[in-house]
Amino acid sequence: MIKKILVPIDGSDHARKAIEFASDIASKYNATLYFIHVVSETEFLEDVLDYGKLKRTEKTPLRVYLQKIGEELIREAETEAGEKGVEDIQSTVARGNPAQRIIEFAREKGVDMIVLGSRGAGSLKTLLLGSVSHKVCHLADCTCVTVN
Repeated sequence: MIKKILVPIDGSDHARKAIEFASDIASKYNATLYFIHVVSETEFLEDVLDYGKLKRTEKTPLRVYLQKIGEELIREAETEAGEKGVEDIQSTVARGNPAQRIIEFAREKGVDMIVLGSRGAGSLKTLLLGSVSHKVCHLADCTCVTVN
């Protein structure tokens, strides 16, 4: 039985479809729905990271901005899931390698299923190096569903 579902979100159309699909399943099975948005360290410019290290601060303007965007994406996902009847919703914004953080989060929470978009909001570089969804589906310990 499906008790815990994880949906990584990035603001893409495919992620929105994953939210809708996972919300339907969660409401039918009365499952906990987890949302995670991972801010990739590669999104930070080297100069900004160097400044943060020099000043010993995690609160660089770019980090704060990307955190706020992630929080807004999470709020939108929570609203949509709530409208679909999902009662137990938990969310987080994390930082790091997206595929790695998604897999770690899934293991920590003991999720039964990960529902993710087949393509995210990444760049051509991501497409050439391998997508997050591809990596997650191959490395996760649970059922993975990709949504087009």
